[in-house]
Amino acid sequence: MNFFSYVVLGGFSYAAGWAIRTYVLDKQVAPAQPYNLKHPAILGYLGGFFIIMLIVSWMIGRYLLGHVTLDLPFILMNSAVATFVYSFGLNPEKVRYDVPD
Repeated sequence: MNFFSYVVLGGFSYAAGWAIRTYVLDKQVAPAQPYNLKHPAILGYLGGFFIIMLIVSWMIGRYLLGHVTLDLPFILMNSAVATFVYSFGLNPEKVRYDVPD
């Protein structure tokens, strides 16, 4: 994969996290514990996305890059980095930036 492919994959990961935050978490009643990266719901979404990215990374390696054998370092690293980028879109701590007058 080239640099542009990783930028596109990162953009999709960030957009997925942003969409979950905007269309799922913001539509629910505010929880007693505020959403942050230690909240059980956020950890569940991160774990689910990591599992999805394991499958997507395997498919990228197998069908786009032509890795005949299971390329475990590529799959794990690609999934971990995509989940890290996803967490920036999912994390609601810095949703609104207060711009000074």
